[in-house]
Amino acid sequence: MGEARLTAPSNENEIQTMAPHTTEPSEQDTTADRSAGTNGLAGVGALLASAAALAACGGGGMRGPRGPEGTSDQANLPGSGGDEPPPTSTPPTQVDAARFMSQATFGARSAEEIEALRTEGYEHWLWGQFNSTTMSHMSYLDWRRVSAEEFRVSDDMAYEAIWMQWLKGGDQLRARVAFALSQIFVVSNSSGALRAFGMASYMDMLNREAFGNFRTLLKSVTLHPTMGYYLNMIGSEKENAKRGIRPNENYAREILQLFSIGLVRLDLDGTVMRDGEGRPVPTYDEDVVKGFARAFTGWSSPRGKNFHDIDVNVEENWYLPMRSYPDYHTPESKLLLDSFVIPAGGTCESDLEVAIDNIFNHPNVAPFICRQLIQRLVTSNPSPAYLRAVSLVFNNNGAGVRGDLRAVVRAILLHPEARDPSLGANGRFGKQREPVLRFANFLRALGATSTSGRNDIHELDGSDNSLGQSPLLAPTVFNFFKPDYAQAGPIMDQGLVAPEFQITTETTLVGGLNFFARLINNEGFGNGENRLRIDYAPLQALAADPSALIAHLDLLFFNGQMSASTRQRLATMLAAIPANDPKRRVKSALIVTSLSPDHVIQT
Repeated sequence: MGEARLTAPSNENEIQTMAPHTTEPSEQDTTADRSAGTNGLAGVGALLASAAALAACGGGGMRGPRGPEGTSDQANLPGSGGDEPPPTSTPPTQVDAARFMSQATFGARSAEEIEALRTEGYEHWLWGQFNSTTMSHMSYLDWRRVSAEEFRVSDDMAYEAIWMQWLKGGDQLRARVAFALSQIFVVSNSSGALRAFGMASYMDMLNREAFGNFRTLLKSVTLHPTMGYYLNMIGSEKENAKRGIRPNENYAREILQLFSIGLVRLDLDGTVMRDGEGRPVPTYDEDVVKGFARAFTGWSSPRGKNFHDIDVNVEENWYLPMRSYPDYHTPESKLLLDSFVIPAGGTCESDLEVAIDNIFNHPNVAPFICRQLIQRLVTSNPSPAYLRAVSLVFNNNGAGVRGDLRAVVRAILLHPEARDPSLGANGRFGKQREPVLRFANFLRALGATSTSGRNDIHELDGSDNSLGQSPLLAPTVFNFFKPDYAQAGPIMDQGLVAPEFQITTETTLVGGLNFFARLINNEGFGNGENRLRIDYAPLQALAADPSALIAHLDLLFFNGQMSASTRQRLATMLAAIPANDPKRRVKSALIVTSLSPDHVIQT
């Protein structure tokens, strides 16, 4: 382990070497303390772009200080290890390399970065990402507490840590997958009930498990106190008729409906199974929810004096796995999925293990989870063949292992339809870029840095109100948008979905226009030493040649797929701005870019 550093993380290399694992215990440790070439938009892409245009019209115990720690030991990071693969013999095209980065990262920083990916090849790049170090959000909060010299941690610091990883981290794929998982296994601080260390620990857990096994992830989520607080599993106890107590069903319901199998049975390709009368076949009923609720009883705060001592001011209660209390666990039998029954007499631990296994081995898990991961990374409407191929990898990674998320992510990104959307998608390919992804793309591509190495993105009301989205602040457990949301009109008429359009409203469109205009015109975001300052010098050097500037913007913000109409619009506008005012040319072009449907829609 590297020596603790309490200096400001002022550059990207320092952020990349933050410890991936030293601040959170294993899921079994419930008692120990923590140690100190393109044709423009096509298919659904054009449909989504048209829709966008139409919408536009219309406390606690203190620990010793630990700063960001460096390490080269990746043995405990799921997904690490293995021999380095050889470089790809046939480099991808520049356009597809740019597309790949938009699917697997928070945006390319430069044309050189895209060219480096072409030279390295996808397999070698993926190997590097699967084995990269990752930022510890918990260590970042510890460092912030000491550096603030007031020994307190605010919620804003937890959000700041997320943006630090997104903007500066070298573990871009892990960060993207962890963000996708956070939109499936939702916890939210929209009510202000969560605490900073709970949110940071939860993100560390998602980062740790992003390339691990889905069963381990499912158990880690179940026992994480932040989820316990959010969905009321913490303190859920066995029935007591005299006291009017029954097991809380909230987490039991959501782990089935949202975190694993969904409401109806699916084929591997996502097709809904139907009975003889054409009705969808349900995956479970209310009796099964009650069975899982009973199986999950008897867990409470890891540092409580007793079962009912749930003290939110004790920091360890936010990051140590929940603790079992046998006297509060339901002793009777429990009905689970597919008529499986846990016999009476089980313990908190044994019943939880059986319940997790019962869910993990259900045939719906692969298509239900893989579809959402494809939606978050590549396309809103994967073809049945695409989803089936990825689901098969979930069920068997080629070595007889079920639930290998590393293999699943690789299959998603390297599937032929992801690399060539014209293959088998039947005009269905494309997705709207989430607002925070577009924001991150701009900050990364424009070299945004601050004097302190930090950011005040959430603290300054940066994204959740203006853009309609901010990490760990979803309005409900259903995320910011549902995976099956279909906007009324051509998208719904064709039986397609467009999840991100659920938050694409008149308010967010106007808010986004103003947000990006301020960002670009003010040449950055924030105030003081935490202000993220944009570097316009590389773009200004191209501004005298409009075609060169447009080509650069095309690569970094359109994945080389800028439409002819957008190209002409930019060329006409730039020609009308004097060549001796390069900054004005750059700012104007960037504002148009931020609003262009072919930037907003990823194809």
